[in-house]
Amino acid sequence: MKKSNNFLVYLIYFILVITWGSSFILMKRGLEFYSPAQVATIRMLSASLFFISFGVFHVFKIPAKKVVYVLLSGLFGIFIPAYLFCYAEAGINSAITGILNALTPSFTLILGIAFFRQAFIRMQVIGLLVGFIGIAFLVLVDTKGELELNHFAFFVIAATICYGLSTNIVKSKLADINPLYISTVSVSFAGLLALIYCLFTGGFHLLPLTQQNKVPLIATITLGLFGTAMAQLLFNDMIKKSSAVFASSITYVLPIVAVFWGVLDGEKLVLWHYIGMVCIIVGVIIVRRAHKNTFVKK
Repeated sequence: MKKSNNFLVYLIYFILVITWGSSFILMKRGLEFYSPAQVATIRMLSASLFFISFGVFHVFKIPAKKVVYVLLSGLFGIFIPAYLFCYAEAGINSAITGILNALTPSFTLILGIAFFRQAFIRMQVIGLLVGFIGIAFLVLVDTKGELELNHFAFFVIAATICYGLSTNIVKSKLADINPLYISTVSVSFAGLLALIYCLFTGGFHLLPLTQQNKVPLIATITLGLFGTAMAQLLFNDMIKKSSAVFASSITYVLPIVAVFWGVLDGEKLVLWHYIGMVCIIVGVIIVRRAHKNTFVKK
């Protein structure tokens, strides 16, 4: 990282931590009026409206044989997770959702090993095991500290698996493509899928704006514009100015922001949930450091 870029990189890092860390509370606000599917659809449409003009232009700059991989990254990295997260928050609080989101690098590694011929070492396996112990605390302990299987948590886990698949697709198939092109085309494609979903399900009315839907609608549009569209641009720019390893460390900080907003909003977490959060973050750090050491040795 060049010294001249340090301030800008850390500024982008801070903005992304606040933006993505706040996404979970914004989803919660949207769900106060809209259904999970409606919140996800509004989010995707808002993001794509910001990117559509760029996406149409940039798709022609991507080699034809690579376009399908860009579309897959939009499907698994943006569209499907948006719906899964909203369905999850219909049954678990935003803080726990944010904590579970930290599993993304772990599933990226697992899928990379299973399907993309990525090498691994023993320390990475240890990191994964520590992370999955954390999952157990979050999935099996309710807000009263009692044992209870919360199946809504599996929507978040499924979303992080999708993120892991998308990341591996981008790494293995799109490494030579400008990240800006990938972002604009994939977000635009996700928005198109959301529009098709909206039309085939009969759509829903956003207007007239009332006291009941004003805050949920503004929160969801904000989530789309900043949590999806602008965040994608900033994240890709930060990778170019620093490194993928540095950028991925955002994952460690997001749960802290998500928990802060959740507790501020009156959500209850018990000791086991905090232990689970620590296990997941520690597990991710072990996985990432082991991966970095393996890369350096090569």
